[in-house]
Order: sequence, then C-alpha cells, then structure tokens
Amino acid sequence: MNASEAREIIDRTLYEGETVLAFSAATDVVTPVVTFVDSSPNSWVAVTQSRFITVGEASGQASSHLLRDIEVLEVHRKLLGGTVLHFDPAGLGPDLGLMMLKIHDKATAKTLPALLAGRASAPALPKETTTYTSASVKSPPHLVPFIGEESEDLLCTTCGGICGVRMEGEATVYPECSACKRTVIKPDAAEA
Repeated sequence: MNASEAREIIDRTLYEGETVLAFSAATDVVTPVVTFVDSSPNSWVAVTQSRFITVGEASGQASSHLLRDIEVLEVHRKLLGGTVLHFDPAGLGPDLGLMMLKIHDKATAKTLPALLAGRASAPALPKETTTYTSASVKSPPHLVPFIGEESEDLLCTTCGGICGVRMEGEATVYPECSACKRTVIKPDAAEA
C-alpha cells in the first residue's frame, strides 16, 4: 500500500469540514505477543481536528479513535530513534494495548506535539448515521481452522470500514463504524 492509497482510505472517513492535519507512514516498534504470517507492523497514521486514524498495511482497513477518548497518545523524541508516538487507546498498558509507532515523516513528527496538546478539548464529531452491506472476505490462513475459508464482513456504505460481522448466519452489528465513527443503522431502517 502506498501513501496515496492510504490517504484515499482516510479521506473516505472524513466528515464535512474535517481535514487531515498530519499524515505519515509509521512502524510499530513493539513486537506483539502473537504474530501472524500476514500481519505487518507497518501502517499509516493521520490526525484530524477530532480523531486519530490508523490504516493497517496488511488489512487495508482504517481504524478511528476520538482524540478526547484516547487514554495514551504521546510523542517521545529519541536521540537516535527519531519520533515515536505512544498509542494506547484503552489504557491497557504495554502488555495488552500499547503501540509505539515510529513516525517516518519529519514534518509530521514536528507538528504532532502541538496537535495533540489540546486533545482533551477536541471537537465532537457531528451526529451522522450510516448503513452497511455484506461482503464475503477470504479468511487469513491462521484463522481458517476457527472461522472457515470465508467470513462475511458488514461494510460501511459511507467509507467502507468494518461495521460488523456475520458468522454462521448470525450478524453482529457494531454500534458505530470502526473507521468513520458514524452510528450504524440497519439498511431497512434507513429506508423507513
């Protein structure tokens, strides 16, 4: 995935009036406890007025977090290691939730401290809704024994992010899209 592809994914999640204030390639320098063959420590990160957004290189999916709700989002400058962003959305700590993302773009690395300084007072997103469509997804090899050859994702009709899953005929719909944070409603409810 290149920068323009990642930026396109991020841009689909934006609300009217929301802009990307910082964007960079990043590498997670923390080795996860469990690694899979198709996983990658590389991602793209973006900061808007209201959100911190990541796009995983391996998955091609965006994940969005409201700035004011993130437990840990701090910039650490290392003399030889460059700029590292400590990111722990739920405050679970280094064993379960901490990502240490090395920021590759120097301009982004310089602007991040100022952008994150007032994150507790970041503006709320407008209240918007989205619906979903079903899409068959080929399962990663390491998950085939657990969920089968294919699974069915529920994808946001606005941005293409994950809104839920369908397993064994049973749908689990998330309250909000993981990528754009819009409230998810059933397609038939949108038509009413």
